[in-house]
Amino acid sequence: MSPELAGRILMPLAVIALLWPVPVLLSRARWTSRAPRAAAVTWVVYALVTAYVLLLTLALSADSWLIAGLLLLWMLGRLLQTVYTLRGSQRRHQDALAMVAIYDPELRVHIIDDDRALAYCLPNGSQPMVVVTRGCLELADDTELRAILAHERSHAQNRHDLLVAGFLAWQRIFPFVPSCRVAAAAVGAATEAWADDEAAAHVSHDVTLRAIMRLGSGVPGGLDGVGWEPDAATLARVRRLLSQMPESRRFALQNP
Repeated sequence: MSPELAGRILMPLAVIALLWPVPVLLSRARWTSRAPRAAAVTWVVYALVTAYVLLLTLALSADSWLIAGLLLLWMLGRLLQTVYTLRGSQRRHQDALAMVAIYDPELRVHIIDDDRALAYCLPNGSQPMVVVTRGCLELADDTELRAILAHERSHAQNRHDLLVAGFLAWQRIFPFVPSCRVAAAAVGAATEAWADDEAAAHVSHDVTLRAIMRLGSGVPGGLDGVGWEPDAATLARVRRLLSQMPESRRFALQNP
């Protein structure tokens, strides 16, 4: 078998592997929970390698780099379209905040008069905006608020919005491939875990854990589950932080 023929056979198989079993296996790998930064980088490398192999396979199969080039332009176009759409949504959000939010120079946050306990980061180029509600300020104590703000500022400083936007575009490029949704969800989880780790380093695992639970429930609660009904993503974050704590401390938190 000639090398050219082998390439024509193996390259499509590589594309199939990269579009299905590889992202599924990577999303289930346990080490990604322990090292979310490395996981995020791995997902970026995976996406770049997959795009390269796909384009190369198409070029070799069709004997035309023109077709591969057109596909590359289409992929870049979808990426730019996604970024442009998200940026437009962010600008409209910023305009709305300018009318309803009050800036607190001491906390360096924008405060919205809302009873719900919410906190988020709004990308804004080199000047991202951290937004919290009055309900969040009333519910969280000072140390928990520090953890919440550290989490949101981690998103801003590490430009997690670009990672999420890139994989949202990846999902839109291949909407018919379920594993692309898996990849987008895994990257979102990795950025949350990354921000949780930086918040825990800024305050402590205990405080970060309490902060997540307060925002997840909207009421003061404990690990006994009273008044606390988390969604799957919040529960995964709590379990992850608990797994990083000494067993004696986990026992104390779960049995107050």
